[in-house]
Amino acid sequence: MRLDRLVGHLSELGRNAVREKLASGSISVGGDVERNGQRDVSTFEAVAMDSQVLQDRTVRYVLLHKPAGILSATSDPVHKTVIDLISESWADELHLAGRLDRATTGLVILTNDGAFSESLTQPGAVVPKTYLVTTDLPISDEVITAFETGMRFEKEDITTQAAIVERLAPCETRLTIYEGKHHQIKRMFARFEIRVTALHRESIGDYRLTDDFLPGDYRTFKPDACEEK
Repeated sequence: MRLDRLVGHLSELGRNAVREKLASGSISVGGDVERNGQRDVSTFEAVAMDSQVLQDRTVRYVLLHKPAGILSATSDPVHKTVIDLISESWADELHLAGRLDRATTGLVILTNDGAFSESLTQPGAVVPKTYLVTTDLPISDEVITAFETGMRFEKEDITTQAAIVERLAPCETRLTIYEGKHHQIKRMFARFEIRVTALHRESIGDYRLTDDFLPGDYRTFKPDACEEK
């Protein structure tokens, strides 16, 4: 957002008053005086006026191991949500970069960085997501071939990219998909009259759960290196 518009929004000053503040050197960005009101300012740059902080947000990235029964939502009047599991003062700033069903367990990513979450969730973002899937019936070669070829979803007007399927047991598989449509995995198996009885997400792109990452645990990280802060 342009600096003059941001200051006006945050301070409720009129346009002319903001211009006067800029001209007098009363506004700073990142600790430095800024007089150019047309300068674009990011969400995470510190902005102050007359030494009063108007904006000072820290970018946050969180990996969380979602237990069963927890909602992938920021708030809910009845059920516990993933935000409720994060015991930080800034937890309410976060949003989800991709959701899981209430019964599904595993990795979710939360952030206050819209550009980062879009890089994981936008239709053009080809990000692999790997799941452990347990079913009520054995997974046949026909099912695996269909998954590896790609399946048509008329409602979304897409054909899924070829999935990666690793059969671990007759009724258990490790499945990697590249889309994130509503109930996608359950719908894929339902075409063969197979019901998914357990679903667990192990990874999203380069981000994955490790053996010591227990249900309900969360960790902050740096996107460029996948490192805990």
